[in-house]
Amino acid sequence: MPGSLSVAIRPRLEHHRETWDALGALAPLPSPFQRSWWIEGVAPHDTTYALVLDGDRLLGGLALGVRRVTGVRRYAAPGPAVLCPDHLDLLAAPGAEDVVAGVIGEWLARPGQRVLDLRGVADSSLLARALGATPARLDVAPYEALPVTPETYLARRSSNFRRSVRRAAKSLASKGIEHRQVSPADLPDAFAAFRELHEGREGRGPLVAQMPALIRALAAGVAVGEARIDVLAAGSDVVAVSLAFVVAGRLSLYQVARSLDGAHDGAGNVLLVAVIEDAVTDGCHEVDLLRGGEGYKSSFADRTRVVGRLRTAHGGAARAQVAAEDAARRVSARLRSRAP
Repeated sequence: MPGSLSVAIRPRLEHHRETWDALGALAPLPSPFQRSWWIEGVAPHDTTYALVLDGDRLLGGLALGVRRVTGVRRYAAPGPAVLCPDHLDLLAAPGAEDVVAGVIGEWLARPGQRVLDLRGVADSSLLARALGATPARLDVAPYEALPVTPETYLARRSSNFRRSVRRAAKSLASKGIEHRQVSPADLPDAFAAFRELHEGREGRGPLVAQMPALIRALAAGVAVGEARIDVLAAGSDVVAVSLAFVVAGRLSLYQVARSLDGAHDGAGNVLLVAVIEDAVTDGCHEVDLLRGGEGYKSSFADRTRVVGRLRTAHGGAARAQVAAEDAARRVSARLRSRAP
């Protein structure tokens, strides 16, 4: 490794925390899921940082969750997979991308048995370049450039969507239901409402089970002004909750929970539009609806980015492990296709 460059493997960022976050904000696609507060919240004890240092100066690095499976070291995104972090990549100081990619590429190619399986990789990933690999297409993330004024956002959406949002907002307002951004003191009540609105809904169990980690991270993000929790409520009666991030001028809409009561029709859309219009007022230049091509997202955004999965194996045992997993998935898919 040339000059004074080195890879330092650390369980914590320590005095590099501020520089890490600065590098994340300068990334081609700044991701809330690479902020130190997110990583420390969702994986306080199970993260490995591979830091590229020039002496003691941080040039870039990678945050990874690590576990061992039958002697093979497995690298993935930090924290529970169900939290679905997106736009992950190797961080690097501007102008040092090639150096950082080369150093991390060498580190991941060192002798040993390892699998890297990173879901949620950013489009045009620097990490993929470091590994000489191509991420598989995992999903898409809809996004939209935001206008200068909040009123213009809804005006640019389809006429049907505009009418439905305005009609729903008027109906909800007539019931005393209003939008508000949640203060730090009121976060526990908002998280309790989010859980209540999700509990019992099909497919939401795994997310609800990881609420303690999610709450830790979001509370830390709110404290530094990079996460926001919003509700539609009449007093203490909450009918919709939005969890979102604001990082480097990008609003990322992460989760929304809403009442299924017919009296609250359209609450989710009304709340998300209010959050987006607030973000425009605050100077955000883009809204990102994150992973998932669900149809409703096309009402909010017209463009999409690819979200990838980068999987590589180094060493015979690691390659055999990946091959066995792929074979098991193929068998499982065939059995599902034959099920009545």
